[in-house]
Amino acid sequence: MDLLKACEDLAANVAAFDYADDNDSSHVSDADSTIWKKLFGFSTNDEAAKAIRGWRADFARQTIPQAAWLLVKEAKVAEGFNKESYEYGLWRAQAAQQPRARSQTSNDNRPAGDEAKYLVKLECDSSESTGSVDLLCCLSKSPNILTGVDDDKNITRFCLLTGSQKMEFLDAVSKAYPTYKPTLIRTSVASKDLSSSLFPTLGVDSTLPQFRSNSSSEVVRPTQNEYPVWYFFYGTLANADILSRVIGRPETKTFIDTCYKRARIHRGRLSTLGDKYLALVDGDGDSTVNGWAYQVKDQNEEDSLRVYETGKYEVVRCMIEVMDGQRGFLKGLTFRLA
Repeated sequence: MDLLKACEDLAANVAAFDYADDNDSSHVSDADSTIWKKLFGFSTNDEAAKAIRGWRADFARQTIPQAAWLLVKEAKVAEGFNKESYEYGLWRAQAAQQPRARSQTSNDNRPAGDEAKYLVKLECDSSESTGSVDLLCCLSKSPNILTGVDDDKNITRFCLLTGSQKMEFLDAVSKAYPTYKPTLIRTSVASKDLSSSLFPTLGVDSTLPQFRSNSSSEVVRPTQNEYPVWYFFYGTLANADILSRVIGRPETKTFIDTCYKRARIHRGRLSTLGDKYLALVDGDGDSTVNGWAYQVKDQNEEDSLRVYETGKYEVVRCMIEVMDGQRGFLKGLTFRLA
């Protein structure tokens, strides 16, 4: 955690409530005690009030920014939460997951991250020294080209290169345009490695018998290279303006009405990343997260989204419940905190 951020949170927590003696429940309302008892399964109102006092007395307690709360406020208020109780719920869920997370980490021999990736902007400014520069001619026969929209609403193209492709590209550029120095941006990309089994699926341990396929010929969908494919978004990608900029499509009312469906997923819950952002993690069978479903058209759109989410996330399967129009379930994908 950033030191300045920690100090700001501490000051805000101290200012939020005047802490009283642990035996004095006068500053905890009956309404708060009743709601916490219902939300968190406390046996009595006194037990709930004690938890509230303890939470408020912990000046280092976890908080989320107001912007993050506003993303989930409508759904969580309908469930009975306010910002304080929601933060407490996040803390409880993370505390319950820590032992399992430590166990998984100790048994995980996978590399710390995938091979580094590099972004190259294909539109470049020409000068008298370089003349006209066509970077496409320096790329492989099948370059992975992504599109996006810049601050001036202009569509911009990028190429995503692996480490080995980067070396080949720089060698080709140096031969074709000796005086031109392309700019490469190192980035991390959300991994996508869908197996023929249920692995990886949000909230599902595919090693358990109940989640194993009954037939070796059964195709688990979506498959690795299946397009179009439905994705579930929450947070920033649930904003049509941000999504349209990421995938390089102009935002219009038709785009929003046609492409977005109000939805929720099961077996997932929201946690915090860096004490600032909300991130999707595995939940139990009763866990749901509200958001939006969007049908990704092709690999280029998907790759743009994977670059946007970065290597902190991974693509996993999930079951999407559509809440608008013709309600039903879709087999889709989402980004889970890696």
